[in-house]
Amino acid sequence: MVFRKEAALVMALASVVFMLGCTDELNAPNTDEQPVLPPTNVSAFALSDGHVRVKWDASSEPTISGYNLYRREVGVGKPGKINNGRIQATEYVDESTQALKNYEYRLTAVNSKGKESRFVSVIVGTRLIEDGTSSKYPDLDTN
Repeated sequence: MVFRKEAALVMALASVVFMLGCTDELNAPNTDEQPVLPPTNVSAFALSDGHVRVKWDASSEPTISGYNLYRREVGVGKPGKINNGRIQATEYVDESTQALKNYEYRLTAVNSKGKESRFVSVIVGTRLIEDGTSSKYPDLDTN
């Protein structure tokens, strides 16, 4: 009976020592799991030629290797990526929009390992292209 109690005590002590030895691994930050910081101040502007300009401030993360931009017509389907390679600039002109439609753009930052940030979303309505000056949204800044 004493042997069983000692064996149980030794096993319990060994488990505690093992668990204490693993706490550094459990609590250590895993750089692969750190979130990627998204871009900020994302805005979209309808241009007079029917295109849309999306602008943003760069992510403050030093390992960012570019950005991905996704688009969908508001209320229709899921957003699809519209850039082929990573966008290196902090501006993108979408030339594949249609007049008088509302689009949602989602922008993500991508780090050097290919991990994307959470997206930042913005909605914009495109303009009517009759004479180059007509607009369904006259208050939008076109610069």
